[in-house]
Amino acid sequence: MYNIAVIGAGPAGYNCAIKFAKQGKKVALIEKNSLGGTCLNCGCIPTKFLWQAAKTKQKISKSFEYGIKANIENINFADIVAKKNKLVGNLVKGVERLLKTNNVEIIKGQASFKSKNELIVQTSDGDIEIQSEKIVIATGSDCKSIPNTEFDHKKYISSTDALNLTELPKNMLVIGGGAIGIELGSIFSAFGVNVVLREVCPQLLPNEDGELATELTKVLARQGIKVEVSCTEPLKDEDKFDKILIAAGRKSLAEDLNTEKINLTLDKKNFVETKNYSTNIENIFAIGDASGKGFLAYTAEQDADNLVSQTESASLVPKVVFSFPPAASVKATDFDNYKNIVYTKTSYSSNARAQIEGERTGWIKTAVDKDSCKILGVWILGANADEMINTASVIIGAGMKVSDIKREMFFHPCLSEILYDNVQCIMNDN
Repeated sequence: MYNIAVIGAGPAGYNCAIKFAKQGKKVALIEKNSLGGTCLNCGCIPTKFLWQAAKTKQKISKSFEYGIKANIENINFADIVAKKNKLVGNLVKGVERLLKTNNVEIIKGQASFKSKNELIVQTSDGDIEIQSEKIVIATGSDCKSIPNTEFDHKKYISSTDALNLTELPKNMLVIGGGAIGIELGSIFSAFGVNVVLREVCPQLLPNEDGELATELTKVLARQGIKVEVSCTEPLKDEDKFDKILIAAGRKSLAEDLNTEKINLTLDKKNFVETKNYSTNIENIFAIGDASGKGFLAYTAEQDADNLVSQTESASLVPKVVFSFPPAASVKATDFDNYKNIVYTKTSYSSNARAQIEGERTGWIKTAVDKDSCKILGVWILGANADEMINTASVIIGAGMKVSDIKREMFFHPCLSEILYDNVQCIMNDN
């Protein structure tokens, strides 16, 4: 009998297992695929490796700006993917070592419920039964297709398929203007693929700031990506494309768990229904993508921490899209409660470090409550947005005011000075 059985070894699952094990619990971690889940194997990590490879190519191509002559030989994309796979493999081994160091028992197989305290695990050696006082569902999510279209993993591909292509197609249609579609479209375009990106909503990043989405659309267009929004027929000319990447969101994996056996409540999209990570069954919990919330590796990790420490998260969620340059945003959890908000925007081109690095594209926009002078939101499109957004998140999370930033000192020359100068503009204007 285990104290805790965790189903799924992604960022939510393996962090949860380790944290419980450190409390002295006897923990089993059940995973049907590779340790690390989507993030490590076919999401965050491999995508950012390919993004970094494409960014390196772009830097080399602009080396003449520094008086350096360099030629890029024919790129063997298979070599890049092999390097990516090696990195992922090493990180998976690192997760395995971490789990074993903390005495978490790893069980390879597909788990399903037999009762609220019993699991049947289908392994390569046959079925085994697991008994546990508490069970945590951390099964993650999977790529979702669009109506009347299925992945054939050849022409109609998922993001997982795209990350494992060893040859670059001549042209690619990307359906879905969220983070996944934009990132993969940007990466393949940077390697010379003709990319068309289509989104059914009126803007890219439908839940994001409209000005940021509009500017990002212009950036993608300058890169050579044809962007079409409000597109009701994304497959209208499907025969023209070698590959059609469908990045239309994520779907639940709850159907594999035999949830009806224990009458576990699911929501209308088939994700596990939760309140503060608890389900309708007292000893069963769900975290990460399995609960249909967040769909981010770091929010999944936070779920694990909150479940183990028995706290409820109210943390800010910084978001980043790895385009060229990247786009990022963060805003206060109670942003919509403020009615007297002022905005200011500062261009990268005004910054000395941006000039030095040849990264003049982009801006930082800040929202401040005019009454309290609290900083409520920051949106960044530009180089190092993925790093600077963390600073912005700390500023907002700490409830800092414009006057608090005024008292701080930022290193010179650095890109973060754009954020500093942007806040000063608000003070000067008010």
